[in-house]
Amino acid sequence: MKFKLMLALLLFCGIAKAQTTATLITPAHLRAAEDVLAASGAATHLQANIETMLKQASTNVPDDKRAKFMEVMKTFMDKYFNWEIIKDQLAALYAKEFTEKELKDLTVFYNSPLGKKINEKQPLLYQKGAEISQQAVQSHQVELQQMMQEAFKEK
Repeated sequence: MKFKLMLALLLFCGIAKAQTTATLITPAHLRAAEDVLAASGAATHLQANIETMLKQASTNVPDDKRAKFMEVMKTFMDKYFNWEIIKDQLAALYAKEFTEKELKDLTVFYNSPLGKKINEKQPLLYQKGAEISQQAVQSHQVELQQMMQEAFKEK
């Protein structure tokens, strides 16, 4: 599970880094992206997703070290991977991927009853989806370990 947490962080960092390439985004377009993030509850979802990832990652940590692991990871995440740090990068990412009109339409959706329902259900869906992934890996862990041993065996 540590691998999943690290992979998620590396993927996100790669996305954030890729976003630094020069793309002309108007202030109105960026505001529309910020509105989508606000309407979609992105800040709340980010925090819930981080907590879910950390809890799952901690299951592989010995019981006597779990509390310290969580403390260190929360401190690290609060310092380097929090909403205030990444919100502008996410807004730029959305602005790059969606037109200004699409972003405005998304904001309307997220403010609709269905959009509010998906916002409400999103943390649970993410958590349950992560559990499904974890169970799938765990149920075939021996095979995965054998595959890794074979792949990294010196020849």
